[in-house]
Amino acid sequence: MVAGEMGEPLNFEIGEEAWLDAKNVKLKTLSPKLTEQRLGPFKVIEKISNRAYRLELPPTMRIHNVFYVGLLSKVKRDKKRNFENRPPPVTIDGEEEYEVEGITDMEKRNGEWFFRVKWKGYGSEENTWEPRENLRNAEKNPEKI
Repeated sequence: MVAGEMGEPLNFEIGEEAWLDAKNVKLKTLSPKLTEQRLGPFKVIEKISNRAYRLELPPTMRIHNVFYVGLLSKVKRDKKRNFENRPPPVTIDGEEEYEVEGITDMEKRNGEWFFRVKWKGYGSEENTWEPRENLRNAEKNPEKI
């Protein structure tokens, strides 16, 4: 646990983001060595006690959303190391998937619709054109499409 100067546990505000230590989280990844050491960042949505917080997890992570503060760490935004601030992919049925923040454009190519996707946690320069079939899990959250 990362503590303050006096040894007290970290304190998180509602709405603040926190990293989650991945050591006790079972994910469907191909190799444990390739699994991220921390997950998130996730939004803190409730303070249960001085030692436990509820996080807003994606629906694809089918785990309990209350965590001991010792498994959480502060998110520090650093423009020079922006890659560290990007959320890792979620593994669904053995495949890595990223969360869609929104659709910025669409066009029809050879009779098939393609969508310009803004990925959550990534800058606009990382937007990509994706066929509808690649967005099947995003369709479960129609407010993003």
